Amino acid sequence: MKQIWSVTKIEFYKIRRGHIPIYILAFYSFLLLIHMQDKTWGEFLKNTFFMYSTVIGLMGFGILSSWVFGREYQDQTFKDLLSLPISRTSLVCAKFFALGLCFLGITVLAIGATFAIGSCLDLKNFDVLLTGNLLKRLGIATLYNSGLSFLFPLIASMTRGILAPVSTSFGAVIVAAIFGSQPLGRYIPWTISGIYLNNPELINWISKLTIFVILFIGVYGTILWWNYVDQK
Repeated sequence: MKQIWSVTKIEFYKIRRGHIPIYILAFYSFLLLIHMQDKTWGEFLKNTFFMYSTVIGLMGFGILSSWVFGREYQDQTFKDLLSLPISRTSLVCAKFFALGLCFLGITVLAIGATFAIGSCLDLKNFDVLLTGNLLKRLGIATLYNSGLSFLFPLIASMTRGILAPVSTSFGAVIVAAIFGSQPLGRYIPWTISGIYLNNPELINWISKLTIFVILFIGVYGTILWWNYVDQK
């Protein structure tokens, strides 16, 4: 475990040096300006949190997770990683742990930016209970999106690049936009986080199971790929 944590810190440093989390936050801050016409805190938070979950949570997290794995092939550093005295399973797990930390950090900073900009807009009717409930929903929706984003490393590993998984992340946003308002949407993994933010009662155990299946396929599939396919 100590070895995994050491590699996790290295991977986290590589992500930070890549500046992608900064770009994601900058893009979200730009999107916040779209909702400057909102008059109340409740309206502002609902709109911005939904936008964060559907755009940043799906596309932003997907791009970041694709880059963390795909860049090893793109920069031709994959073989250098495999020569390190650490198991491939530990290496993959360290990358996933680093991604999880980044997702958490991005979400916390995005929430801070939301409240900072909201304070500058002189919004009215701040409700502590409503705000707490929306933050709770956003936290759970972020967990859903984080689990879904772990599928993209498998795609990046299989295609040995970034283009295919990044394109898939854009496709996920389109799917969420098309099926988010449909009854079938609760069973489509990429629409669940948005539906949960608006109406948590619509999400059932089948919805949660679909996300867990995607998470399992992404993590376990990537571990298997790095251990048994890419060693050839």
